[in-house]
Amino acid sequence: MHYIELERPFHLDHTLTSGQVFRWHKNGNVWEGIVNDQLIQISQKSTITCTCDEQFLNNYFRLDDDLDLILSSIDKDEHIHKPIKTLYGMRLIRQDPWECLISFICSSFNNVPRIKLIIDNLCREFGTPLQHGYAFPTPEALTSASLDQLRKCGTGYRDKYIAETAQIVASGLDLSSLKRKSYETAKEVLMKLPGVGHKVADCVLLFSLDKLEAFPCDVNIQKCIHQFYGPCAHVRKFGQQYFGEYAGYANHYLYHYQRVYGKR
Repeated sequence: MHYIELERPFHLDHTLTSGQVFRWHKNGNVWEGIVNDQLIQISQKSTITCTCDEQFLNNYFRLDDDLDLILSSIDKDEHIHKPIKTLYGMRLIRQDPWECLISFICSSFNNVPRIKLIIDNLCREFGTPLQHGYAFPTPEALTSASLDQLRKCGTGYRDKYIAETAQIVASGLDLSSLKRKSYETAKEVLMKLPGVGHKVADCVLLFSLDKLEAFPCDVNIQKCIHQFYGPCAHVRKFGQQYFGEYAGYANHYLYHYQRVYGKR
């Protein structure tokens, strides 16, 4: 175990319950998740206690982001100020692009518990067994799966999208290379993949490819923008223009706040 004192703002629970990643489960006070084929256990009180080292924390939880600077940049009005204050310390996660891509293809017209169930089923059925749990399935493993097998995991109509996208990635598409492309170019590549529209592409760009200007647009975000900023024909463009280079952080603070507190 490592015991790490952080001087940077970080709220583990807000981060892992915010709907950006789907393979973490809380056992008592300890979060457990499989990342890069390793079981990670982590908890937070006055310090971080984890089976990972500080390098993992910095990379995966984006502790290298200057959160106070970012939040100051997007804190433009009372509507975003409240989520920032309530969810202070929530970080974006820097995920593996392949896992992130398949996870958000599965997310279309789904809620978070259902997405978690589908991902767990896919890992159990097609992932390599580990000492604790299963690895996320490789593109090759999903390419060899039948649509029937995929559908039994709960994928529904997304089975075809998963199989076809896996085939394209297995044939040589290097998702990590999109980090070196512009936001526009990387998004254009992603949207050529089966099952990837604007929202899924922006989620992958934001949560795995370091494009912090991405502004995923779902029903929760549409409600926020229309309610707080008035009728808007292009919510995505408005969000990017209004919040600027860190629009993705504004997006996720609004999104998670709306999910948790919007219906109260």
